[in-house]
Amino acid sequence: MSGAANQSYAKGITFVLLATLGWSLSGLFVRLMPELSGWQLNTWRGYWTAVSIFIYLILVYGRDTMDVFRRVPLAALAFSAGFFAFGSTMYVTSLTLVSTAVISVIGASSPLFTGVLSPWVTGERPGIAAWIAALMAIGGVGIIANDELEVGNAIGMLVCLLVPLSFAAQTLVLRRYRSIDMIPAIAVGGLLSFVCAGMIGFLFHPGGGYAVELRHVAMLALMGLVQLAIPLIWYAKGAKSVPAITLSLVVMLDAVLNPFWPWLVVGETPEAAAFWGGGVIISAVLISIFGERWMKTAMR
Repeated sequence: MSGAANQSYAKGITFVLLATLGWSLSGLFVRLMPELSGWQLNTWRGYWTAVSIFIYLILVYGRDTMDVFRRVPLAALAFSAGFFAFGSTMYVTSLTLVSTAVISVIGASSPLFTGVLSPWVTGERPGIAAWIAALMAIGGVGIIANDELEVGNAIGMLVCLLVPLSFAAQTLVLRRYRSIDMIPAIAVGGLLSFVCAGMIGFLFHPGGGYAVELRHVAMLALMGLVQLAIPLIWYAKGAKSVPAITLSLVVMLDAVLNPFWPWLVVGETPEAAAFWGGGVIISAVLISIFGERWMKTAMR
């Protein structure tokens, strides 16, 4: 309990910002491995994420590592790991059904789901500033993705909607159980993702999600460590002192940062809409972080 109680709000926000920075590298890694399908990427990203987190836990806890796993309530372990694996699987599935623009816009609804559900799951009631920020975030992502938006089929839209729901649910679980170390549950989620994505991959090509060439192994291991494992550890730490809806909103910066890395590394120039939409999202995140305090100060 002391870890959650002693961590400041500012430190929690810093952890979430660092997590978002790491997650934003996904587009760059995908472009560096164009030969791999989404199933292959998620299968091995999940595997190396689990391995990296297991190593982290051993380094931190040593012989007490298994005790740390036992301290996580079974319900917390099942929900956190399950939502992680389910969300990753639904994301890859949605890529086969609708455009990435549709996925981005629907994915931006995660803070809305988090805000609606948080009073029942975590006991937190988001203020008006958080709701304004959530709507702004959706608008900002919509501006970025506007040129590519298309009407998707009903099944595709439904599958796509399950992605932000899963992320919102996992965020709420981390926040509800913030008094204990939930990182072991994330490691289990990585293993579940490895199994689920790998098996479903057999529907699309021989070898399923498991069949990758040796030359991709090092890059996949780096992706699992840098783009998922370390950010997930930071996100779980941030959840100890940051309200659930703010957690979800800060992560919306991913839509701003994701186009930046391919631009910097492989010269893929973002559209002008990325800058306009990015400005709206950054404003929304600032409102989510400081809005309630600004309003309280203004009302004095």
